[in-house]
Amino acid sequence: MTVLDGPPVRVVLDLSALRAYVAGSVHVGETIHEVVEDGRFGVPVLAACEALVLVSGKDLAMLHRLLALQRCALLAELPEDLVDLTYWRRVTGRADLAAAAVVALTYDAPVLTSEGARYGDDVPVLHFPA
Repeated sequence: MTVLDGPPVRVVLDLSALRAYVAGSVHVGETIHEVVEDGRFGVPVLAACEALVLVSGKDLAMLHRLLALQRCALLAELPEDLVDLTYWRRVTGRADLAAAAVVALTYDAPVLTSEGARYGDDVPVLHFPA
């Protein structure tokens, strides 16, 4: 992951957080609100892609609005991330979670997730109830 200029990435939203946001989760909405006061929230491109496939209708429109916010940093995987992504794919069992782990470790920011156990002990997480 290339480290971006600008406000720091304070939290990383994984697929579970994106889906919970469009479902109206207070836990996710409040966390985003707190973060954007002095930083940004990061969203791995793989997590955004999966979320965009899984939602429809008004939820899809809401997700597009979230991803278009100025304080949203969409973070793409890079060729030099291949080794780390492969490792985290093995640990987490999914590519979108692997991308969230790499982003979290790159930016020293916790992953906001309802699937915290999938990341193991080496990735900081903020767990919210599913």
